[in-house]
Amino acid sequence: MSTLILIPVLTAFAILALVAAVYNLRYRNATINDRLQRMVNADEALVTGEAAKLDDSIFDSTVPGWLQPLAALGFLLPTQMVSETLKWELAQAGYRHLEARRIFVGIRVLCTVTFALATLLIGLSRHIRSDQLLLIAVAATALGYLGPMMFVRARQSKRQMDITLSLPDGLDLLVICVEAGQGLNAALMKVGKEIGYSSPALSEDLMIVNNEMRAGVSRTQALRNLSLRTGSDDVRSLVAVMIQSDRFGTSVAHALRIHSDSLRTKRRQRAEERARKAPIKLLFPLVFCIFPEMFVVLLAPGMLQLFHALSQSQQ
Repeated sequence: MSTLILIPVLTAFAILALVAAVYNLRYRNATINDRLQRMVNADEALVTGEAAKLDDSIFDSTVPGWLQPLAALGFLLPTQMVSETLKWELAQAGYRHLEARRIFVGIRVLCTVTFALATLLIGLSRHIRSDQLLLIAVAATALGYLGPMMFVRARQSKRQMDITLSLPDGLDLLVICVEAGQGLNAALMKVGKEIGYSSPALSEDLMIVNNEMRAGVSRTQALRNLSLRTGSDDVRSLVAVMIQSDRFGTSVAHALRIHSDSLRTKRRQRAEERARKAPIKLLFPLVFCIFPEMFVVLLAPGMLQLFHALSQSQQ
């Protein structure tokens, strides 16, 4: 009977695996459709003259009305509202609004208070012991305080990986533009517009570099701000190469071409590393999802006949 009970359990695991595979396939198709839609929207923006509005919206300082109460809660943690570290961490996650720190601190305060009060109310209604309730309330408060930062860190990792994977292609395009005779500022602007089809994150960062230089920020400082906004090691090394080439007067195109080859080698090595990790990651679904079903399919008929024979012999 235990073997028969395993059949629906393993079937449920198989259905879950099928749903996950279908979702992954649909997600990839949705990503491709989003990229094509961005290309269409970018062409329409160029035709209608709305591209300048998109660049200006990066430095918008107004807070939406529905976020005003959250921003007002930021005064409860005044040190975090002026923290430069928090500013760059939010920028690495893609939140570059001038009031992003106030909104983040307000969300952190709201989550902390909500989790603590909800835990206390639920515990009192269920008559939980005071020591257990205190422990649960402390854990819920810590979760409410650390939860927003955990979300920001997840966004940072996703954005940095997107930038890291698309940086070699953008750097190749930058080398082509520089070798064609364009200046570095014009080449960065061109790459920022063209790379937006495949990597909106890298495109946005490059456009911010162009806007900073147009606003009077030196090229060196603008490139350093780029490395701080992305937090990617590859971008940091690229910025170092560009700053050194600009400072010592060496050929920027030659330095960028050498660095592009090294980044492409790193990307290939990163892909090989993931390929080597694949068998280890496949071990869990093979052992717990596929092998038991194979055993059930192969052994179930024989086990049923054996149970039937044993029951007849006992009679």
